[in-house]
Amino acid sequence: MPSDEELMVKVKENGDERSFELLVQKHRKSILNFVYRFLGSREIAEDLSQEVFLRLWASAGNYLPIAKFTTFLYTIARNLCLNALAKSRNSPPIQSFGEINAGTPGARGGVPVQNSISDPSGSPEQDSLNKELGEKIMEAVGKLSPEHRLVFIMTEYHGLSYQEVASVIQCPVGTVASRKNTAVRQLRKRLAPLRG
Repeated sequence: MPSDEELMVKVKENGDERSFELLVQKHRKSILNFVYRFLGSREIAEDLSQEVFLRLWASAGNYLPIAKFTTFLYTIARNLCLNALAKSRNSPPIQSFGEINAGTPGARGGVPVQNSISDPSGSPEQDSLNKELGEKIMEAVGKLSPEHRLVFIMTEYHGLSYQEVASVIQCPVGTVASRKNTAVRQLRKRLAPLRG
């Protein structure tokens, strides 16, 4: 199986539709989850994630395989999310993580919080508590500033390194680390009442 970078080079050089379809199949759910986690609306996430791949196809000529393909892809997703946020002037209400299906096996980006904290041997009451906790976490993440939210989502839910995030948001690695620390502190403060 060719790497993402090799597939994208085929798209760039030959307009290879099959290579593009493979990239969409592999990354669709992860991008859907990313947009959903950032904007909080399933309907918007579905529309915007399709737009991400339309933009990916349209900007294939600009792709340079010097960095990971996912950096290129998440940069497009980030820009569209920030544009959507600017248009709405405020974040839409946060919904349940459980609405989005799990993504690519082994990819953190495709695993909704509900699934990641759910105990398969647990009782219905425990499952309900886990779902409620996932919703509270989602709500708290949605209250972070866009800059802190982006860094938190990309590192915690999508497994991107600080270096990869720095490439996506075009800032120093130290800034990414600082934003992540701030996000974690704010989330701990907002979620503290749940501990008691």
